[in-house]
Amino acid sequence: MIVPLANEIVLSMPMFTNHSIEHIDALWDTASIICGDEFKINPAEAFVLGGAFLMHDLGMGLCAYPDGAEQVRSDPAYAGLLALAEERISELEPATDAEPRAKRAGEEALVEVLRRRHAERAPELLRTSFMASDGSPFYLLPDLGFRLDYGAMIGEIAESHWWDVANLREFDGPKGSRPDHPREWTVDKLKIACILRLADAAHIDSRRAPSLVRAFRRPSGTAAEHWSFQERLMRPYVQDDRLVYTSTRRFTSNEAAAWWLAYDTIKMVDTELRRVDALFADLGRPRFPVRSVAGADAPDRLADYLQTDRWHPVDARIRVTDVGKVVGNLGGDKLYGNRPDIALRELVANASDATLARASREATTPGTVTIGLSQEPAGWLLTVIDQGIGMRPETLVSSLTDFGNSRWRSADTLTEHPELAGFEPIGRFGIGFFAVFMVADEVSVYSLALDEAPRDTHVLEFTDGLAVRPLLRTAEPNERLRSAGTVVTARLRVDPRSVKGLFRNNSRRLSHTEHLHALVLPLCALSRVNIDVQGPDDARPVRLVSADDWVVISETELFDRVYRQPDDSYKRRLALDVFCKRFLQRARLLRDEDGRIAGRAMMASNWEALEGSGWYMNCVSHIYVGGLRSGTLQQSVGVFSGRPLTADRLRAFPDIDAERLTAWAESQAELLDETDPFSREILGGVARALGAKAERLPCALTATGELDVPAIHQWVAGRDLIFLVGESFHVHFRDRNKPWFISFGHQELLFSENCLILSLYPDWQFPEEVLPSPKDDRFADIELAETGWNSRAWWYDSGNFGSVGLVVRAISEEWGIDIPELLELMEPLHLEDGRDARCDVPVVGGGSEKVEMIRLQRPQPINGL
Repeated sequence: MIVPLANEIVLSMPMFTNHSIEHIDALWDTASIICGDEFKINPAEAFVLGGAFLMHDLGMGLCAYPDGAEQVRSDPAYAGLLALAEERISELEPATDAEPRAKRAGEEALVEVLRRRHAERAPELLRTSFMASDGSPFYLLPDLGFRLDYGAMIGEIAESHWWDVANLREFDGPKGSRPDHPREWTVDKLKIACILRLADAAHIDSRRAPSLVRAFRRPSGTAAEHWSFQERLMRPYVQDDRLVYTSTRRFTSNEAAAWWLAYDTIKMVDTELRRVDALFADLGRPRFPVRSVAGADAPDRLADYLQTDRWHPVDARIRVTDVGKVVGNLGGDKLYGNRPDIALRELVANASDATLARASREATTPGTVTIGLSQEPAGWLLTVIDQGIGMRPETLVSSLTDFGNSRWRSADTLTEHPELAGFEPIGRFGIGFFAVFMVADEVSVYSLALDEAPRDTHVLEFTDGLAVRPLLRTAEPNERLRSAGTVVTARLRVDPRSVKGLFRNNSRRLSHTEHLHALVLPLCALSRVNIDVQGPDDARPVRLVSADDWVVISETELFDRVYRQPDDSYKRRLALDVFCKRFLQRARLLRDEDGRIAGRAMMASNWEALEGSGWYMNCVSHIYVGGLRSGTLQQSVGVFSGRPLTADRLRAFPDIDAERLTAWAESQAELLDETDPFSREILGGVARALGAKAERLPCALTATGELDVPAIHQWVAGRDLIFLVGESFHVHFRDRNKPWFISFGHQELLFSENCLILSLYPDWQFPEEVLPSPKDDRFADIELAETGWNSRAWWYDSGNFGSVGLVVRAISEEWGIDIPELLELMEPLHLEDGRDARCDVPVVGGGSEKVEMIRLQRPQPINGL
């Protein structure tokens, strides 16, 4: 009855090496080699071992599940593994259509669930009633007595082949014999479990990968490399206390990957043998005669047994000799710059992720992250507390010591917490935690996983940054957490109220508590969890931000939260008052494709506050990734929910599709009629840098004023000669909004009526990785000349969008000349090597200055045509 089930595994896992009855039969031979002639087992143990051999891999086949694929897909881990598979395929093959991608991802996820659950399935199989074609039930172990006496034992031992060796200790101690068997027929579960795991690990010879079978299955990728090395391995033999593998033929250089996979597999077998031997020695038990594998200690030694053909297996893998230095460079100030406040942001990001993960898992509202700062005799202590899912000891170590490994996108996390399949964390790169070492050397992480008792709290301690290995220990009674979550404490190197401190500010106008509140509020302004803060002067935690409240609070409260600081200067306060008033008038909501609010912002010029305060203020809206401040968007005021563009999250962009962002820019352009002319000119460029046309905003200036899109058409229509003048001078405005052009030599330039002043090289606000700047593909094959200016190359790369793009198209339309022909008419009046073709422009008071331009002369009709 077992044979059909074992032979059906190939249908579920066609790329895997042999798991059929041939593999099961070969385990007896491999076990005999490992155990030798002197290692005895009695008939009852032989029966249990044989049952475990038969059952250990049967869970890899869909036939082991009465309801087939649907039963496997109902496994809680399936959704998470499916999401990972879809993400992997999308990254590797972005052009793959959705339907075939979903199908492949489903197949991969199904196989991965079978692989991960097959050991757990083993105990169920002997208890499962299968149905014959005539409707009669049957069991894999038909005899009721043997099934009752040995079934659970066989299933448990079969499952244990995927356990860690340390967990096998629970099998120590014999099981008594059946009453109808001789009393000496006891069953040593530990011995049988170790024989199973060692035989299964060591069976890697050609019986696992028959050459003829491979020819029909045609495995690919890593699976092909498994087949390639196993098909040429001979049955191992024993030399002294070592298992020896040899190959039938040499590995060529094209088969190097397969050789290295063989090396890694043989090292795994060696590790299993050594760990079992150590376990038996610790327990004072008779040890197996085979205790290691020949050549497993070094590639060149293994090459004596698995020979190579004219290449040498030198282990040239990428290594990190000084881990602390690399992590310090890539996870500390070399990555984030002189930004100690980023350390707090990253701690809050991790805490927020854990808190949101718990809310997602339990389908509840998000909890709270609490940030504390206190002064102790040993210095200042920064604390970040979450109400998250917590971490078990093994997760605590792997998540916080494996640089670059994000726990949230790992198969292990999604298997343990399948409810997190659709969870989108802030931290995606596995580097954020290490930012804490920018500000502290002594860091302690206390964590208690969900569903565990307070006594299971564990602590991971870093006593000297990354220079010394951290210590993992069980928490003392006074350190235990009462509920699931994580607490991070960091002893700051310097006073946070110093230039190099956490606040980057040594102002004594504010207390440490005021500084802390002033830092956290704008940093976490869009937080998806509640943010509480407790400084030295706070009797209890103070709620600064409620989860996602930024979408409902007033414009004034949002503006103040993001922009105002308690120690702002008088002039800055005046400027902020101007912008706050305009924010109330012009800020608009932006929604993503799902209708969720993804921004509250307005376009604004740096110069808008001059009239009300006499103070220039740099205008940026802030982009928040996961609710925490990350990047900025120039010439705007407000907030956006965004996506990171870099691992440090110092560059980000609004998480809104391009069409909606362009529509927002278009609507903002309609609100700027009362803005000063200089700001209108600037914001026209900003709007077009976001893809808007902004017809009512200036796209060029003349000596008499600004020209919007309709006006530029009228202006062009009546002229046969046009000069396009790049803004290589200062532009100001005076009475009646008349432009005032001041050269870098401090002379007022007097441009003729045929001159259009505009930016010839417009900005493009979308990052290239989000939306590349527009290109005119008709000119993609243009080769740049070594010297000089090429109108076609200029148009292809930058001239075809922004304000200048509108102007050139207006000339094309009004003159009735196609763009390619118009570009040929462009004559550069530039300063070039050996030639100065710049125009002389008169200046007030006499004289002139040279200015670069592009001249366009409208062709005259020939013979009246």
